[in-house]
Amino acid sequence: MKTKILIIDDEEMIRLSLGEGLKDMNYSVATVSNGKDALEEVKKFAPHVALLDMKLGDENGLDILPRIKKYDIDIEVVIMTAYGDIASAVKAMKLGAFDYINKPFDLEEIDIIIKRIIDKKELQNKVFILEKSKKEKLYGENLIGQHPLMQQVIEKIEIISENDDVTVLIRGETGTGKDVVASAIHNNSIRKNNNMIKINCASTPEHLMESEFFGFEKGSFTGANTRKKGLMEIVDGGTVFLDEIGEMPMNMQSKLLTFIEDKKFRRVGGLEDIEVDVRIIAATNKNLEEAIENNEFRKDLYYRLNVISIYLPPLKERGQDIILLATRFLEKYNKKYNKNIDGFTEEAKDKLLNYEWRGNVRELKNVLERAVLLGDGESITAKDLPLTNKRHANIHYNIDNRVEKNKLLNPNYSLEEEVENMEKKYIKIALEESGNNYTKAAEILGLSRYALKRRLEKYF
Repeated sequence: MKTKILIIDDEEMIRLSLGEGLKDMNYSVATVSNGKDALEEVKKFAPHVALLDMKLGDENGLDILPRIKKYDIDIEVVIMTAYGDIASAVKAMKLGAFDYINKPFDLEEIDIIIKRIIDKKELQNKVFILEKSKKEKLYGENLIGQHPLMQQVIEKIEIISENDDVTVLIRGETGTGKDVVASAIHNNSIRKNNNMIKINCASTPEHLMESEFFGFEKGSFTGANTRKKGLMEIVDGGTVFLDEIGEMPMNMQSKLLTFIEDKKFRRVGGLEDIEVDVRIIAATNKNLEEAIENNEFRKDLYYRLNVISIYLPPLKERGQDIILLATRFLEKYNKKYNKNIDGFTEEAKDKLLNYEWRGNVRELKNVLERAVLLGDGESITAKDLPLTNKRHANIHYNIDNRVEKNKLLNPNYSLEEEVENMEKKYIKIALEESGNNYTKAAEILGLSRYALKRRLEKYF
């Protein structure tokens, strides 16, 4: 795109000669003779540079300069005058002028100033892109947001990252981005050049958990034909992210507690203490306080993990952040699928803001990918979003409620049997959707893997 130059001068010959000269240099040029027309042309022409004469008949260019900058601060203004003085130059620079040039001047002098402006803007764009990509790398696309709760999360990440030895507990519903927060903490810390490894405590088989964490010695059990390092040893110097920590078996919890306190462990079957330097970040969507009351989680481990706690709010509580995130995902999938969808209709925005988002940011991301992939219009419309509006859901609930009331008044009705039938029905659906993958099915149902396993043993 050509650089656009607006010439504001009351002398017609200067407008003509300067304008033609800049056009010959491949600039796009517009000219006006007074302040009023200048402001109108600024709005229509959207110049990158304004060459503004100090004296415009009865007008003073220094009065027009702040009005141009107020409309668009990115327009660079160069003051031109036949009556140059130091005081005027200082005032012009204080008002936001890029430079100051005395008449008469050579066309090459103006060209040099314009090229300096172009170089400055290119550098600003590069810095902006670098900062943007750096933030996305450090914080992740899921953490974009202006909601006060999300700003608190980002502030905590910055503080925690500077203290690289403290343990962190990240809490929030499934799909809110707990893994993204863990990555942001690691990538922002001095450990960023070392590895970060994720261990899913729900999907790691209980009988293999200790050997996965700490490794084993040759001959320590059947099949242990060689020594193997555990993940804690492999990631020495880095970060260990323990996802779904609430699902860790009690016997393993005690071993983890000892490791966190001592930073030492022994391989399964080993006699030698191995010391490593790792940071532990844990995450859960489970109510750990309730788990402690039910003797499902160790209180001492909870306090050791919960040195610093980060709470990720559900997406439905983040207000306009939903639109910010949706716009970011739109940009991402436009690029991925070579589309050029320019935004959302107001109806689509309303639909996004009124949806429950039980799958949180992960669900929003999937919805936007589908909408971009299948969309063929200039904007995302409400029809492109396969979401049931909360208001509509309430209508259906009221209808269903009347049906359920009739069922409840039946003398043969059994609430326990009704609940069991409902659970079996949804477990079957989840297993079908996940291809009989227990971990994915449990995630769909909002259960832990072990909770799903108990129900399978009960019903099937």
